[in-house]
Amino acid sequence: MSLGLCLVRRIVLTSLTRSAGQAVVEFTLVFLLFLIIAWIPADFGLAFYTGQQAQNAAREGARIAASDPALGSGTLPGLTWTASCTMPSCSGNILSETAARISSALLPGATINVTLDADSVPPALPKCDRNVTVTVSGNYNYFFYRLVGWLGITVPNTLNMVRSTSMRWEHQFGC
Repeated sequence: MSLGLCLVRRIVLTSLTRSAGQAVVEFTLVFLLFLIIAWIPADFGLAFYTGQQAQNAAREGARIAASDPALGSGTLPGLTWTASCTMPSCSGNILSETAARISSALLPGATINVTLDADSVPPALPKCDRNVTVTVSGNYNYFFYRLVGWLGITVPNTLNMVRSTSMRWEHQFGC
């Protein structure tokens, strides 16, 4: 093999190696920047979507509870009726229907509370403005902030979401 051919091969291999390494470094830097720019709005959008889902679940739960004639049965007059559960172990019509409308992956361990306002104590006139309130609360975990935490930067990575809806209970007797 001639010396000229070896020199040409070495020059070609060296230039290919250097440009390939440069491309990998540039791609890595641009990809990380693109990932940060795209991931942050997506994570905040997912948090907003989760809040909307929780609000819709609270509204649907209040709608179901407002039309339930058996709600609060067995409660003594003058006392507030309440029921609550922590997902995923929710039973009963109102609680299970509300829980079915929340993503347990996006809002893990969410708590659902149902409250019916107290009735008046006899012999007073019946209270005709009793409301039923359904509250959904839980912690949304930002995924991007967990990644930032791995870099040693401390930021709060959870958002406490509380969504509530009140509706007039339709089965008030004597009103």
